[in-house]
Amino acid sequence: MPTYLPSIYGDNMKVLIVDDEEDLCMLLGSFLRRKKAEVSYANNLRNGLEQLHHVNPDVVFLDNNLPDGTGLEALPSWRQLYPESRIVMISAMSNLRERALANGADAFLEKPLSFRLVESVLD
Repeated sequence: MPTYLPSIYGDNMKVLIVDDEEDLCMLLGSFLRRKKAEVSYANNLRNGLEQLHHVNPDVVFLDNNLPDGTGLEALPSWRQLYPESRIVMISAMSNLRERALANGADAFLEKPLSFRLVESVLD
């Protein structure tokens, strides 16, 4: 396995994780930092939007069920605001895959996350 993310973004990839599950944020963030990514977190949509403006991430991992709304609702406006960011919807509800992709997600990953699949969406 390479020591860095094999991605079009290079060694300093900026990643934003928007998920209210702190354990998932810490685990995914730790994995991404070992791959030389700069990682930021938000635990709801409001803070996620603030982080989007502040960080301008290359990749966003966006959960669907958040305390202040759903990722599916936020996705079209986030896509419009940041068309260059790769947005990866994450959810335990696999039936949301088609709606997420239709609303502008670049990829959909089902929870629990597989790090092999996380790497594949970053290639």
